[in-house]
Amino acid sequence: MAKILRLILSSRSDLWSRRRADIFALGAIGLFFVAFVPQGLFLGRYLLANDAFFYNYPLRTAAWEMIRSGELPLWTPYILGGYPLLSMAQIGLAYPLTWGYAFLPGYVAEQIYVLAPFLLTPVFTYLYLRQIDRTPLASLLGALTFGYGGMMASPLANNGLMPNAVMWLPLMLIGIERAHKSPLRALLLVTFAYSMSVLTGYGQGFVYIGLIAGGYALFLVFLTSPDRSATRFSLRRLRPVLITVGAALFSMGIAAFQLLESARAVRRSIRRELDFHLFTEGSFEPWTLWKSFTTPIFYVIDMHAAVTPLAAVLAVVAVVWHASRRDERDSRVFFWFAIAVIGGVLMLGSSTPVYRLVYHIPLLNRFRVPSRHTFEWTFAAGVLAAYGWDIVQVLLERRRQTSKHSLALTLYASIALLVLSCVVGIIWWIKSQTMQLHAATWPNAGTYYQLFKIAFALLTAAALWRASLIDFKNLRFAICLIAVLILSFAEPSLLVSRWWGSMGFKSTRFSVVTDVTKFLKEFPAEQNRVYTRVFLMHEQFDNPPEFDSGNLNAIHHIHNLAGYEPLVLERFSRALGGVGLDGVATMRTGEPDDSLYSSRSHVLDLLNTTLTVSYVTFAPSFHSPPHTWTSDELTMLGDLTPNTSRNLRVKSTPADSILLVTSLSNSVVVPQGTVVGKVRITTNDGTVIEHDLQAGRDTAEWAHERPDVRAQVQHQLATPYDHTDVAGPNSFRAYRYRTQLPLGARVDVKSVDITNVSPSANLALFGVALVDSKSGKSIALAPPYSTFWKQVYEKENTIILRNERAMPRAWLVTAAEAVDGEEALRRIRGESQHSFDPRESALLEVNQEELPKLSGGPLPPDSSARISSYKPNSLEIEANASVPTVLVVSEMFYPGWVATIDGQPTRILLADFLLRGISVPAGKHTISMRYTAPAARYGAMISAATIIGLIGLVVIAYRRRSSTLVE
Repeated sequence: MAKILRLILSSRSDLWSRRRADIFALGAIGLFFVAFVPQGLFLGRYLLANDAFFYNYPLRTAAWEMIRSGELPLWTPYILGGYPLLSMAQIGLAYPLTWGYAFLPGYVAEQIYVLAPFLLTPVFTYLYLRQIDRTPLASLLGALTFGYGGMMASPLANNGLMPNAVMWLPLMLIGIERAHKSPLRALLLVTFAYSMSVLTGYGQGFVYIGLIAGGYALFLVFLTSPDRSATRFSLRRLRPVLITVGAALFSMGIAAFQLLESARAVRRSIRRELDFHLFTEGSFEPWTLWKSFTTPIFYVIDMHAAVTPLAAVLAVVAVVWHASRRDERDSRVFFWFAIAVIGGVLMLGSSTPVYRLVYHIPLLNRFRVPSRHTFEWTFAAGVLAAYGWDIVQVLLERRRQTSKHSLALTLYASIALLVLSCVVGIIWWIKSQTMQLHAATWPNAGTYYQLFKIAFALLTAAALWRASLIDFKNLRFAICLIAVLILSFAEPSLLVSRWWGSMGFKSTRFSVVTDVTKFLKEFPAEQNRVYTRVFLMHEQFDNPPEFDSGNLNAIHHIHNLAGYEPLVLERFSRALGGVGLDGVATMRTGEPDDSLYSSRSHVLDLLNTTLTVSYVTFAPSFHSPPHTWTSDELTMLGDLTPNTSRNLRVKSTPADSILLVTSLSNSVVVPQGTVVGKVRITTNDGTVIEHDLQAGRDTAEWAHERPDVRAQVQHQLATPYDHTDVAGPNSFRAYRYRTQLPLGARVDVKSVDITNVSPSANLALFGVALVDSKSGKSIALAPPYSTFWKQVYEKENTIILRNERAMPRAWLVTAAEAVDGEEALRRIRGESQHSFDPRESALLEVNQEELPKLSGGPLPPDSSARISSYKPNSLEIEANASVPTVLVVSEMFYPGWVATIDGQPTRILLADFLLRGISVPAGKHTISMRYTAPAARYGAMISAATIIGLIGLVVIAYRRRSSTLVE
């Protein structure tokens, strides 16, 4: 027993002796991580912003809620009018770092997902660099260069998507390096690492690291000689390539259930094809790429190109050294140099003809924002920096041995330089939080930033140089380790703190239920779809927020027509005017399509959109100025009947007069000069300015010039704004009238109230604008919406409008017409010459002979369609009519939904361009619909078979290892 104990203690002692430097280095990475995000680890702050808060957190919360309730997360009704949930691969439901949602509060689980790469990325990179025989300090520098370089210390990193996808690359490379020594275990390691990347669902990440790993395997096979006993094309020599290909196939097989479902959504989405302009959006120009490297705080897109200056210099040293020394050459340096160059070129995007070639490569042409290729550059720079460090250390070792140095002087000098670099770094960090590139207070902010950066880099490099000359190994290692940590910490920390490190929420932010949400929850979700007509990510940092927008409504089980998903379905997008990934802003103009709220459009009606949430200005952003008003934008703002008012809001806007375009109707007997309207202007400081609208001066009868009216009308023709010629036996010119009322001075206008005070005449409002003669601009107070929309809520800056014309979630019609998709789109948008009333007929995209046999005419009064059961993946409807009908269900048509009538399968028809239709015979029937997710189902079979095969390989590997130990 004593012998065994001595053996164990001896082995532990040997391990500590051999791995002491590695333990210190890995411990230093852990401390670095803690120092980098202490607010997220200890101060109760949740560093979730933008995508992490608006996309990942709500969708993962909704999906895991379904899983906990025993329901598969196949479909969600909470965003975009309904969407295949499992196709949203980026929420990574099978990725282990999202599994915290199963038992932790969602915001805690999301924090783990976001912050984990800041610890794991440098750890994995360190292990790879040690695998290729870099020294501990060199490996630490390389690990921190990638782990906190341009990809990680960037605005986009706080969503966790790309960092989680690419951080597995170093583990893949370790497996490829071990391919010749232990092929089976290498295969399992590469498969594990790549499976983790693929399961994140972030295609731009896992596709590119797969290509890099494949290129690395080919490089090891054909440009290095790890096994000289094998012929060039023998299976033994090809092991790295075979293992990489096998691991890729296994990984794709594991994730097949998710990938196949996503592929179906891609084919039907606005991302099916990207034009070159959208594909290259987010490209660096050569000069701005250099600026992004030197001054990333001011030159960043999604990511930037910066690594620490010392790492960049050491990378150059590595390339030059290995290019000039054939005998001491490690050809891996040239592979990573090529990757660094490729990454830099790809970051240029449209600024280089190379990207034209990439645009024509299938799969790669699905990924936008070239600046994200910084991950290739920063990883390669980290690897090359590790090689450069070891080269310099060899040179310094020679100098240390050939010259004598005073230990005290060298030690004190290195410490003094290190302290001085810390002081400069702290000042740099503090000043950078308030630097503004174009502000008057910082006329040369970029230059100041670069001077701080250079001074800090030189001082830290000098401290490293002096520390490297210390004779005592342990002391030398400790000071150099501290210097590497300080060098790698300053700039990434100040960048992240500037961009999102101070954006953290307290836990109470996630339990806030806004007054708007409380109001919306009063309406049954399965009968009332909501449209949060605001730009993406608004109300994020307002405390408390006025409302929840986009995907956040999913947490409260509110069905939203808006939402946030990159793969917005193409038909949905076109119906709403060409909207992009938020379901609100159109891709052409960046503004919402106001025509959706006109009386001629039925899109929102068909989609059961009963409520719209917006700002009081009806603009999608209360913090951005309204658009300039032109005469072409004049549309009916409202017809004010006697004793009714209209309140128009605007963000505080300077103006010195107000322009109104109006007309009167039923006003023939109104005498000249009669006050027919009151205009009440409220300024930002509470001052009220009032004006009268007089008949014959400011406005007049719209048909004033019609012969029979002109003979009787008792007021004059006011100043015309424009006219329309009305044809017929008594043709005449109909007018709209303009009046411009002075405000007495240039004031900041907050709101305008217009009241019809006439006892009988109607006052039509066509346009109201604030005019600022100083700037020459006219600003619309509110975009138009038809009279079918009635305001039902107003608080602070938020209004809610109710759609009195909205269709129910399911209804019956007795007529149907066979049309193609383009005609159906024109009709639901009110752009066709043919009229369309969704309450009377359905537009079916079928051949004429496939049309259901219907009677047409009014629907029998006792007919009904009622949803009796509603779940995310299924619904049940009770329909009753004495004649054959078409049941139209206000749910998105999507392949994979199947239906039955009284238990018998029936076909789901594409109705009204977007919706599901069922031909229902006369009588009382139960219609059931269920989403089967066929691609996910077939993919699950592939995934199961793949996992079973891998389990078999694990068993084989375990048995081989056991037999080796026995021998």
